[in-house]
Amino acid sequence: MPANEKKVSIVMCTCNGEKYLKEQIESIINQTYPIYEFIIQDDCSTDHTIDILRYYEKKFSYIRIYQNEKQKGITVNFFSAIARTTGDYIALSDQDDIWELNKIEMQISYAEEYLLISCMSRPFASDINAKVRFDERKINTHLERVIYLNMLPGHTMLFRKSLIKKIPDAVYWDNIDCFSGCLYDHLIAMVAASANSIICIPQILVNHRRLINSRTYNEPLNFEKTFPNILRFIGRTFSNYFKLRPVMRMYFATLYRYLEQIDFSTEEKQNAMTLAYYQSKSSPIDYISLTLLCIRLRKKLFYAEEKNPVLSTLRAVYFPISCSDYFRYLLNKQQGK
Repeated sequence: MPANEKKVSIVMCTCNGEKYLKEQIESIINQTYPIYEFIIQDDCSTDHTIDILRYYEKKFSYIRIYQNEKQKGITVNFFSAIARTTGDYIALSDQDDIWELNKIEMQISYAEEYLLISCMSRPFASDINAKVRFDERKINTHLERVIYLNMLPGHTMLFRKSLIKKIPDAVYWDNIDCFSGCLYDHLIAMVAASANSIICIPQILVNHRRLINSRTYNEPLNFEKTFPNILRFIGRTFSNYFKLRPVMRMYFATLYRYLEQIDFSTEEKQNAMTLAYYQSKSSPIDYISLTLLCIRLRKKLFYAEEKNPVLSTLRAVYFPISCSDYFRYLLNKQQGK
């Protein structure tokens, strides 16, 4: 590797991934940009995942395999694997996706300008019952949006290793029950967004496999702006809001403390902290303050900017309630599913 070439470490975490693992590893080792090291950490697989990993470890000197003695879970596993890296830049990988062969080459070309470089990810279904929807719109990377919903999945990320040092104690946050839906990639994205240093390349560089039993799988909803859809959306979110309001308040109180510890001073971070503060409160005055703030920040809150000013304002007024949609996964947790 030339002395001036940026060293890229790939980090993959595995757990019972034998079915699709080879296809993803092949898409990584055949990248057009040289891989400095490829770290794979297995979280107590009981299938033939380790046998597959050992085969590749013997074949390629830059592949290093680690096995956990006891299961860590996805977030702690990723952060402990990231801590083993020695490269200048880190790219994260799922165990069952397929990368385009120029993924790293494309992303590293932006590395001088940004802390975190993401890309478009196109979902495809392997499970017959898995439903997918590909949204081709430009991804919203504003922190004010990212605190509600992670727009930058880990499998799309390449970032400077120095970014990890800016993350408040990640293991601690994962162990807080109301914050457990906030995975490793969400924690990383919020730090980079706090620095206002993210770019998402408008090119599909990852083919993202969707599996029903994946922790991150949610059946895609229909957001077409038809009258029946709007009515269903209002009914669903209004109902969810009252069911989830207590746990949402806990989430945003924890989020406020997390943001507070991030070592960047930007307008985006201050806006996000103020949103989190008002979302964590329950008084009518705080709700009104939150609504007014959502109106002011409406160009940053939605997935894509709403062109109609009247509709944009109405959506912002309802946003404190409609954001419950992003927490609907907690309903299954409440019901013990």
